[in-house]
Amino acid sequence: MPTVTITSLIEESKSKESAGDIQGAYHSAAQALELDRSQNNGQAALQTLQRVLNLACRIGKYEEGRQLAEAILAITQASPEAVDALVSLGIIEAETNDLQSAEQRFYQAAEISRAIQYTAGLARALHNQAASVFYIEGKFTLALATMDEASQLKADSGGETWGLPFLQALIYQTIGDRKRARQALDAYLPLVRPGTRMAGGYYYLWSRLALDEEELEKAEEYLYLALRIANQSGSPDLNVWTRLEYSRLFRLRGEPATAHTWAEDAFRFAERIQSIFLIGQATMEQARTCWESGDRSQALDKIELAIQKFSSLKAEYDLAYARFLQAVWLAQEEKPGAVGIWQQAVKSVLQGGYTFLLERERKLAFPMVARYIRSRDPAAREPTEAFLQYLDKIAPPPLRVYGLGQFRVLQGRRPVADVLWQRRKAGDMFRFLLLQPGHSASREVILEELWPEHPLTTSLDLFHQATSTLRHILEPDLPDKFPSRYLTVEGERVFINLPPGSMVDFEHFEQEMPIAIQSRQIGRLQEALALYTDDLFPMDLYLDWSASRRQELVDLFLQGQLVLGQAYLDQQRFYQAANCAQKILQRDAWNEDATLLGMQAYIGLNSSPRAVHLYQKLEATLKADLDLQPRSDLRQLVESIKSARHESPYKPV
Repeated sequence: MPTVTITSLIEESKSKESAGDIQGAYHSAAQALELDRSQNNGQAALQTLQRVLNLACRIGKYEEGRQLAEAILAITQASPEAVDALVSLGIIEAETNDLQSAEQRFYQAAEISRAIQYTAGLARALHNQAASVFYIEGKFTLALATMDEASQLKADSGGETWGLPFLQALIYQTIGDRKRARQALDAYLPLVRPGTRMAGGYYYLWSRLALDEEELEKAEEYLYLALRIANQSGSPDLNVWTRLEYSRLFRLRGEPATAHTWAEDAFRFAERIQSIFLIGQATMEQARTCWESGDRSQALDKIELAIQKFSSLKAEYDLAYARFLQAVWLAQEEKPGAVGIWQQAVKSVLQGGYTFLLERERKLAFPMVARYIRSRDPAAREPTEAFLQYLDKIAPPPLRVYGLGQFRVLQGRRPVADVLWQRRKAGDMFRFLLLQPGHSASREVILEELWPEHPLTTSLDLFHQATSTLRHILEPDLPDKFPSRYLTVEGERVFINLPPGSMVDFEHFEQEMPIAIQSRQIGRLQEALALYTDDLFPMDLYLDWSASRRQELVDLFLQGQLVLGQAYLDQQRFYQAANCAQKILQRDAWNEDATLLGMQAYIGLNSSPRAVHLYQKLEATLKADLDLQPRSDLRQLVESIKSARHESPYKPV
């Protein structure tokens, strides 16, 4: 039986940590520490102390961690080990709700790191300051700037970086910048080892993004994976986070009772580790599930408790969020004091730069603004007017419009229900405007093109109905008489506004296809042609206003197929070339270039009869429809085949 040594136990601990068994890693490291102390008259090596300290912090053994950190600092004051101990103490202070002390520890660690040029320690101090203090306090801009510095330092020192993209993704998701959140997650993925806490965090963040887009099935898949790792690893925070997202999932499904069970479970985990921040978040989620279950009194009690927790930490974002919910609920219940709480909520949101909250909670924000914007009470009206100014500046979710084939519109990743586009007037106006330069047209042109058969008074009524309906299709939570961020009517002109990140598939095809044709690269041509899934707006096939643009797109598609077929022919890929020719001729039986391409391809395939047949079809079609004959090069080619004098420039494959 091999002898157990300090070295073997440390290696065992590292192996268990790599496998995601943090509890096991801690126990092996604790054994190493005990053995180290017994062999050295109670004086353990700094490295052993530090390893147990780090693992103790990760599993919530904060008092033990504090003692270990102080033991290290009693041995050394200006060393990498001292820096790491101070960072661990900072984490412990943050986890035990003393953010002021935590910030001081991180500051001390950073100062010593700079003095001794310990780059990895400085990066770790900055990273944890951002994660454990600035993020909790709602100082998101400062947190991101601090992480940028930490990221550069870690890159320079070759240190561990996994926590940085995690926190970046978390903040970007919180503030509604989903594009950057996904970019951070892409940077996070190469660092993720299956089954580890890192993997659990990765799945958790994807579940948050999926819930933001109301992709409930996808969110549940991610949450299942995250929860399994949370349970296996024993990670306190991951256990709370995943349960809170499960609660949110069931709220969105309209199952508040099940959601409440998950929120209660999250609360129990948060209480177990005595994290005021997590207790506050779990309490706020309990409040939301109570409200949606109809227990309004309990909901108001819970939100007040959450406010108390966040206030004690100066967690300004979560405090603003909780006050916002409280103000909404008090107003809905017609409770006294609602206006005062609304004032506080607006002030908190504006001062903290949290206006993205208005988009996150637009179903609640818009009705509140509508309630108070015309109030005779200046205490209600004035803060609402301030809110409204910022509401106009918040970019709505981008639109993804698919007009080639079945008409579909997505807001972000959430589809606009197909049934809504069956409201013909609104659907017609939306599609018509998309075809216009700058996605805009004058009212006069709209009336002439969409309702030419109606008298002016009737067509004006139809116009107003269409614009009103379209506003509510695109923004169903929009109160009456509120300006739409997608549809603008200025004087006599109407605009469709496409936010950054939007895409219209036929415009994308129009941009990509000419570039692909010019390149003559088979791969690029294939990719561009794949964008053309069907003709433009097939539901509007017989409407004049879409006909010319539809034909332009068809012509561009046929041109791309011809160039692709010629590229195949050049590479003696005759079967593919013939297929391109057939696709063109199915749409344009008069196309002589496609006929030539097909004939050359069939000659290459040693199938002269099919080449002759292709020519004969063209000949008959031109004669019947136009009383013309095929052009001379085609006639010469078919005669050479018939007389067996033609020798193919291509070798059959």
